[in-house]
Amino acid sequence: MKNLYRGLAPAFFAMILFLFIRVANDVPMRRHYWDGNSLNFILKEVLPLILASYPMMAIQLFWVKWCRKKGISRWREYGFIILCTLFLGTVIMWGTRWMNGVTLNFYDTPIPIVVGVLFVGFSYSFLRNQTIQKAYEVQRLQLEKIKNDQLQTELKFLKAQYHPHFLFNALNTVYFQIEEKNEIPRRTLEILADLLRYQLYNEGDKVMIKAEIDYLKKYISLWKLRSTERLQLQVYFDEALQEQEVYPLLFVPLVENAFKYVRGEYHIKLNMYLKEDRLYFYVENTISDMLPPLQQKQGIGIENLKRRLELLYPDNYTLNIKKEKTLFKVELVLKL
Repeated sequence: MKNLYRGLAPAFFAMILFLFIRVANDVPMRRHYWDGNSLNFILKEVLPLILASYPMMAIQLFWVKWCRKKGISRWREYGFIILCTLFLGTVIMWGTRWMNGVTLNFYDTPIPIVVGVLFVGFSYSFLRNQTIQKAYEVQRLQLEKIKNDQLQTELKFLKAQYHPHFLFNALNTVYFQIEEKNEIPRRTLEILADLLRYQLYNEGDKVMIKAEIDYLKKYISLWKLRSTERLQLQVYFDEALQEQEVYPLLFVPLVENAFKYVRGEYHIKLNMYLKEDRLYFYVENTISDMLPPLQQKQGIGIENLKRRLELLYPDNYTLNIKKEKTLFKVELVLKL
């Protein structure tokens, strides 16, 4: 029903405009337009106006959106619409008179032109107000959504803080219950506690890259404890990476992905180095010919990483993921 209304609206507008022109033109001069002209004559005047109303409506729709996008002043905005109305009005009057074999008289043009400009100006103002109202409504809904998202994020952040605190305290309790001679379990808990502490107190702000590297080294050592003895690990961190700042925990999903899905020859290679103003992080792990389903889809962790990079480093990062027959390669480049 709405589409039908939109399709007929320009034609309806053209008919109303034609009636007003006839009233404004004929009543003061006591003309009898409907009685004095044939149906064929009237149709030749009405149909071109109806047909012209559709491109005119399209022009108005395009122009109102363009003006809002470019911030064009109201005088220029309405000036363009008036010029279009004058041009189309003149063409329509000349064309209808030509089809009916009547010479266009200069004195016949002012009233139709004035009425046409007023009508088109009114319709454009109505369309403009509707567009502004819709944009305002969309803005309002977006603002409400942002507020709701912020509230949900804050709630999740508070919950996320509670759980690590609880787990951190539980780890300390377990740590002191383990006998001192059991060095491996105690060392494992120490590493896990350090990792939790880093995650807990480095949520959003940038950190020095050397702190992130220390975290990655502990994270890698924790994974090594649970990995097979067949694992061959090559790790390189550029010594030039010290005081530079990055957002925390961006590299963890790539390291986790490598350890989680390493297969075949069980070889993992991790390189992090600085080149000019860019940080390069390269991870490579061997895989079997038949990948697990999650790595075939790049994993949830990598998908979340992509979203974080879009928010934290818009247009300042590249993430290249390449799968070969027995290798899975990822390279992340950040502009510092």
